[in-house]
This record gives sequence, C-alpha cells and structure tokens, in this order.
Amino acid sequence: MSAIMEKRPDEVLDYVFDFARWLSTGDAITIATATVTSPPVNGAAGTAAVDHVTFDSLTATLWAKAGINGETAEFVVAITTALGRTKEAVLRLRIRN
Repeated sequence: MSAIMEKRPDEVLDYVFDFARWLSTGDAITIATATVTSPPVNGAAGTAAVDHVTFDSLTATLWAKAGINGETAEFVVAITTALGRTKEAVLRLRIRN
C-alpha cells in the first residue's frame, strides 16, 4: 500500500497486507508486528495507534485506531517467515473528522 488512506478518529479499521507474491512455495508468515510513528499536529502529539495485528500464512492485517484531525501516521507492518525471511510494508494513514 503506497497511497495515503483516510480514517476518522473514532474508527477502528483493518488494513490487509497480502504477501503471497513475495513468499516462496512452502514459506509462511510466522510472526507479524506493527509500529506507528506520527509527527505532532499543531503542537499536539499524534494519537493514531495499532489496535492489534492478526495474520495467517499469506497475509497480515493491521487494525488501526484513534488519531487526531490532520494527523498523518505511518504504520510499518513487519513479518517474519518460517524460512527466516523478513519483510516490511508501510501504510500512511491520514486522520480526518
């Protein structure tokens, strides 16, 4: 996902990252994590946050929550596979009332 997606501050939304084309035959996701960074908005710290992350053998799903109007948060979803590969994907999320 390279586009900037939008959500409202009170929404908790899921974003699916499909790693199937990147994984080799017989490999599977075994760990998925997510972090978020967000610059201040008008002097206030950003509040966008990771609610939780789920995954199966081919996809990782980020659940994002909170945020303040005007904030643009960057979420990084990182996976590790059974064969020891690591991969990151980035989601930029703009918060709008």
